[in-house]
Amino acid sequence: MDLPELAAALDHEATALIRTDRSNDAGWAAILQAINTPVDTIDNGDPDDFVVPNFTALDHPSFEGVNGERLAAAIEAAGNAPLGYVLLADSQSMAEVDTGADLTLVYVDLTCPDPEDADLFDTFMGRSFRCSIPEIALIDVNFSISNMEFSDFANYANEHGGVFRGFAAGD
Repeated sequence: MDLPELAAALDHEATALIRTDRSNDAGWAAILQAINTPVDTIDNGDPDDFVVPNFTALDHPSFEGVNGERLAAAIEAAGNAPLGYVLLADSQSMAEVDTGADLTLVYVDLTCPDPEDADLFDTFMGRSFRCSIPEIALIDVNFSISNMEFSDFANYANEHGGVFRGFAAGD
């Protein structure tokens, strides 16, 4: 696993988008196009409110098959923690491209290296949830202004079918 490349991406305060399934080059290109599509995070149509998430794409064979748990374990074993958030374009993401389904990525929390802090922040190294690509910009904005925590999105996703597709009216 290329931890120095991951650490460099996270040092730039970007979310790392890691390709973990190398079986579909066209699928990877479609995912990159989708995540680079500006999203209206306020839903008012004002062009100034359209946002593209701050991310760095990592396409290295050493990330093949990686998931949140394996990333967390590798970081802990290395003894140096590149801290931040990671998105994984996995086999399910690639299959969604092929079927025309709603494109999702796996959002992974790598910000809580101390197990003692897990209860305080309601999260742990490697905690993950699936997220619809258009919602990534909203999450990125909320993280950048410290408005919401990872657990807010992960808990909501767990309570609403396992994929974060935005907050429903009234929630």
